[in-house]
Amino acid sequence: MNTESSTTDPDRMQGEGDRESLEKTIARPRSFIEKTIKNVTVKIAETLVNLSWITPNRITVVSAAIGGPFAAWLIYSGYGSIAVAAILLSGLLDDLDGDLARVRGVSSPEGAILDSVLDRYVDVFLISALILLDPTRHLIPGLLALLGTTMVPYIRARTEAEGKNSIATIGDRTTRFILLIVGLLSGQILPLLIILAIISNLAAFHRLFFALKPEKSASV
Repeated sequence: MNTESSTTDPDRMQGEGDRESLEKTIARPRSFIEKTIKNVTVKIAETLVNLSWITPNRITVVSAAIGGPFAAWLIYSGYGSIAVAAILLSGLLDDLDGDLARVRGVSSPEGAILDSVLDRYVDVFLISALILLDPTRHLIPGLLALLGTTMVPYIRARTEAEGKNSIATIGDRTTRFILLIVGLLSGQILPLLIILAIISNLAAFHRLFFALKPEKSASV
């Protein structure tokens, strides 16, 4: 997740307070895979911290370009294994941008917004490419998968915008990417889309159900 900004020295004290507040909202890695990736990207970020021409926002854009249109083109062209490599590289960069921003102390909501929006574009490119491989059979499950993958982060964002906490769910982006990689390597695209559609929409309804539960009023 990218969180780059251009905080100036006169605003440093306020900026540090903003960063502390922002870092509290950053999702901590939960699974073994996420923790492993995080350990790698933090070390890379510490290596790149003094290379000023490598910025978090640039990493975000490169990540989206590789994992979105480029990987989608590879899928549509029949290069599934190469597409998997592109998706893995994109995922690594997607974690690296935020780690680099935090190591440099330039975290901001604007960078997080850019990262989140580009993630949605990546999802659309990848699922669209899977649909186009066989539109007759893939259209319905593909559209349902696209709907679910869009709603999962939207419900979380809308919930948190109302000042409520969201919850972790099985249909998170890491899970979807693992399924995507397995589906591409095995060549089982239709089952992949069906599973993505089921898991992502179940995750969306899970988050929605939790979001609609009234919060307990603080006792007076």
